[in-house]
Amino acid sequence: MTPSDQRYRQLRAANGGDFHTCFYCGCLATEFDFAPPQAHWQSFHYRQASADNLQVPACKECATFLKKCSMGLVQQRRELVHTKIAAKYAKSIGVYLRWNQDELAQMDYGFSHSLGAGMKLGEESHRRSNYQGFAYELDGAIVAASAPTPVPIHVFEQRFNSIKEALVAVSKRYGISQTKLVDGLAKHDNNLEAVVMAVQREQEQALYQRQLRSQCRAFAKQHNQSVRYVTNSVERYLDKNELMTVPEALEKLYQERVKHPNKL
Repeated sequence: MTPSDQRYRQLRAANGGDFHTCFYCGCLATEFDFAPPQAHWQSFHYRQASADNLQVPACKECATFLKKCSMGLVQQRRELVHTKIAAKYAKSIGVYLRWNQDELAQMDYGFSHSLGAGMKLGEESHRRSNYQGFAYELDGAIVAASAPTPVPIHVFEQRFNSIKEALVAVSKRYGISQTKLVDGLAKHDNNLEAVVMAVQREQEQALYQRQLRSQCRAFAKQHNQSVRYVTNSVERYLDKNELMTVPEALEKLYQERVKHPNKL
């Protein structure tokens, strides 16, 4: 790690278990990050701009992320790091959110091994991108670690403490794959309940279409009619009367067009 710079106060872990830990993501610290950067210290000093003047333990990757960052507050720099981690490992984080260990157990070894590695990297990246630091000593005083305040996720009156927990539980309860749930979050403003309702509507519509086609095929076969003609006719009846059922539409078609074809 680089030597101390007397212009900065050094952020030191208060607990032994946090020694040599990156304050930004929780990995092994091998570098120091400076808030503000050493090259910008004089500018912050003369302008009396907001700056922590802290020398912060950081891992190599976080230090690299921050090389071109000129912000002077540690919290600002941490938020930037979290954004960059989430962006760099977005694919792995997506794998972590989309799959669970129960599903891996049902796959062949080659695929499950590859997917498992992606899930492990995704889980680590997800943790790093949400890391809140540790308690540290500064000027003889102990500064407590930022206490994460997870926003609870509610899905039909059920409460979950994390998105991963919610995805696994909702997937099992409603029979919707985690992949489909994750894909739906982007379309529904991260509202998991709205995603479930949308998927259920899609499933109901798909079931309705299957039943419609099946009944129309049976009718067409029974009365020697074109399947396309029967289906189109029934759909027109249904469009004109939302309260009409498929059997009622088929009966109407029979009475008006099939029973007495010469009256058309």
